[in-house]
Amino acid sequence: MDDAERGFRQSLWAATVGENAHTPQLSGSHETDVVIIGAGITGLSAALHLAEKDKSVIVLEAREIAWGAAGRNGGQVNPGWKMLPSQIRTLYGPKRGDRVISMVDGACDLVFELIDRHNISCAPRRAPYFRAAFGRRGLKEVRDWVAEWGSFGAPVVLKNQQQTHDLIGSSFYSGGMEDARGGSLQPLSYTRGLARAALQAGAEVFSQSRVRQIDRVAGNWRVTTDNGGQTIARFLIIGTNGYTDELWSGLQKQVIPVASLQAATEPLPAEILHTMLPQGHHFSDTRRDMVYCRIDENRRFQIGGRGSPFDPVRQQAATKHLQAQAVKIFPQLNGINWEYEWGGLVAMTKSHAPQLIELGEKAYAGLGYNGRGIAMATMMGKQMAELVMGEDVAMPCEKLSPIAFHGLRNLGIAWHMMVGRTLDKFM
Repeated sequence: MDDAERGFRQSLWAATVGENAHTPQLSGSHETDVVIIGAGITGLSAALHLAEKDKSVIVLEAREIAWGAAGRNGGQVNPGWKMLPSQIRTLYGPKRGDRVISMVDGACDLVFELIDRHNISCAPRRAPYFRAAFGRRGLKEVRDWVAEWGSFGAPVVLKNQQQTHDLIGSSFYSGGMEDARGGSLQPLSYTRGLARAALQAGAEVFSQSRVRQIDRVAGNWRVTTDNGGQTIARFLIIGTNGYTDELWSGLQKQVIPVASLQAATEPLPAEILHTMLPQGHHFSDTRRDMVYCRIDENRRFQIGGRGSPFDPVRQQAATKHLQAQAVKIFPQLNGINWEYEWGGLVAMTKSHAPQLIELGEKAYAGLGYNGRGIAMATMMGKQMAELVMGEDVAMPCEKLSPIAFHGLRNLGIAWHMMVGRTLDKFM
């Protein structure tokens, strides 16, 4: 088992997930309306929305359903982007920006609507997202969030230090912000549930079917897998996000993959459980070297944060710094056993906004969710499905624009982490 595989198999989600849908390996030749590469949240959301509109769809996955970020993330269904609404309007212009803001505002709702409509068993919880403010900079950040999203009618509330302590059970932070649009779930179960829903709607999903080549033949897209399977399609969608490789020239350089590691404890005893996140909130903090935390449905405390840029999927003792952070924030965790550690890759973009890329005629990619993957990947899949259907979508289509000096990305990440940790000490 290699390190990347271990980062999937040893996760809390792999240990608690239900049965997987049957998805055979692609063999022979097939024809379809749409071929989708990647059976993560993006690809499966697109497949489900297309199949529900009577399009024939084939999804091709190199490993298994949700093997990438979809099955490794923190399970937080977080609202918004890292950007504020004013920054979204600046990026896209007032008219387009307001449409994007409306789309972003509805992304969490879309996740829970799909869960309800397709009866997806994934431990969904609609408790609010909490943003914990660290220092003066953090307090400004949460105040700006409440002011801007509140002006669009979002259910956001500013909390002082005592209220923050009461909500999360820690005196580590200076205050915070509650956003009722958020929620949490078991991400591997959610993604497998999307696959089952897509299959029931008529889509076909094939695993262990790594794509080797994409080419254009007689106005269609021909996709060939390693084992010789072949699919001819009118439309092509790529949804590989942080695991994008060199299959499509230049696409890999649209994003910077950043390691995100996580650890989970044994089930907490009652005397500790009632002192932490008593109302079911999940949270992330405003530090540059941020962490994010929650307690799952089995009473396990979970924390996530950045890993090494030079060894992004290493698991052996890789989360000791996160465990130390957990005890620093919640001293009551001192002495609690940690049972799981795992990791994967988050795809970051230069603008901190997701990207809908027009790769060519009737060919699209959606990627770069910047830590908001569950909600935004689900919405991006829907956006690309609507694009295939000829509808006017909120997200603008961009052209490939590779990040400059992409080969030096790991040095850049390491520098950013070092500077961020230093500055956090003075906030």
